[in-house]
Amino acid sequence: MTGKQPNLGTLTTFLSTVDSRLGSMIVFAVFALSLAGFLINLKLIRRVSLGGKGILAIPINLLVMVLIFFFILWFIGGIIVDQYPCWIGVPNCD
Repeated sequence: MTGKQPNLGTLTTFLSTVDSRLGSMIVFAVFALSLAGFLINLKLIRRVSLGGKGILAIPINLLVMVLIFFFILWFIGGIIVDQYPCWIGVPNCD
C-alpha cells in the first residue's frame, strides 16, 4: 500500500499542471486574511470599550475574534510540531 497515490479523478490533470507553489500561496493568503480579520475585530472591540461600553457590547465580534485567535494558534502550533524535530537536529527530518 505504500507508494500508491490516491485517485483524484478529473483533478489529476489539473493538479499535474499547477505550479507547486500554489498551495503555499493559498496557505499564506488564508493566514494573512485571518490575521487581518483578527486585527480588525480587535480594533472594533477596542473602540467600543473605549467609548464606555464593555467588551461584550458586540458579542459576535468577540466570538469571531476568539475563533480567529484559536485558528492562528492552531496554525502556528502545527508549524512548530511539524518543524520541531528539524530544530533540535534530528537527521532526515524532512
